[in-house]
Amino acid sequence: MRILVLGAGVIGSVYAGKLMGSGHDVVMLARGKRLAELKDAGLIMADSESGKQTSLPIRAIGAVGAEDRYDVVVVAVRAGQLTSTLPVLGSMDDGSDVVFMGNTAGLEGQLVQALGGRVLLGFPAAGGVQDGATTRYVLIKQQKTMLGEPGGMISPRTLRLKKVMEEAGFPAAITTDMPGWLLAHAAFIVPMAYALYKVGTDAPRLAADRETLRLMVHATAQAFRALQAGGNNPIPANLRALYLRLPAAFAIAYWRRVLASPKGELWFAGPTRGSSEEMGSLAHYLQAAIHGSGSDAPELTRLLRGVPGPAGPAPSLM
Repeated sequence: MRILVLGAGVIGSVYAGKLMGSGHDVVMLARGKRLAELKDAGLIMADSESGKQTSLPIRAIGAVGAEDRYDVVVVAVRAGQLTSTLPVLGSMDDGSDVVFMGNTAGLEGQLVQALGGRVLLGFPAAGGVQDGATTRYVLIKQQKTMLGEPGGMISPRTLRLKKVMEEAGFPAAITTDMPGWLLAHAAFIVPMAYALYKVGTDAPRLAADRETLRLMVHATAQAFRALQAGGNNPIPANLRALYLRLPAAFAIAYWRRVLASPKGELWFAGPTRGSSEEMGSLAHYLQAAIHGSGSDAPELTRLLRGVPGPAGPAPSLM
């Protein structure tokens, strides 16, 4: 399969490297310094769990040629950058499927309007930080690479892409309600991000801040319950158990351990540090959904209002 990865940050680099390693013809579309790094040094990846570092001589381009043909385009950019990718994607007449890998909650309609039936929705199961030319990453075993059609069906192309992801080393799953899954994920990641913003995106510092951890856990649980009340059911089973079935003290202790470990930086603090605009938009979208459910999440409102600076606060829609 010939695959174009649009976006050369952590997620784009990890998926490009793993897909290339499983035998696919992968090309990365990058800009500026990152394009130069990929051309000069190749794709350098460091697995933070195993300590293994690899360097792949991947092809990197700065623009898609008129004659270029791909089977799949994996778009791995922040939500605020999606609009800038649409002219590039719209100019491609190769019929390639376009998989948007990230926080596209609330943007699905805009993407489909721009690209029609080429659109697929996805979400990655990796985290990390970019350290110069080196991508330091970790695969998140508690989460699968999620895939879904905007219309909800299980199609031959989603089944095919699921197999491709699994062969590349990413456990994958197909959901018939990807917009609902993305909204449920927002209910998890928004409180985590805003709790981190409150302590300067310092994961060990958040691990030591019991009050902010407590606020974060209660905010997430309230958001999940509100979404369930509004008919949103695709909350991942592990998060449903952690937040809705077990005592809050268990979730607080769990996140204290995770955030105090290297995973705190790689899973959450690093990716959150440069995404205040994206998290702000997700916070607005989440609050609107909670308001529409007829429920309330006062601890979420409190957390969002309590974060100063460019990350927030998001105004309450309650």
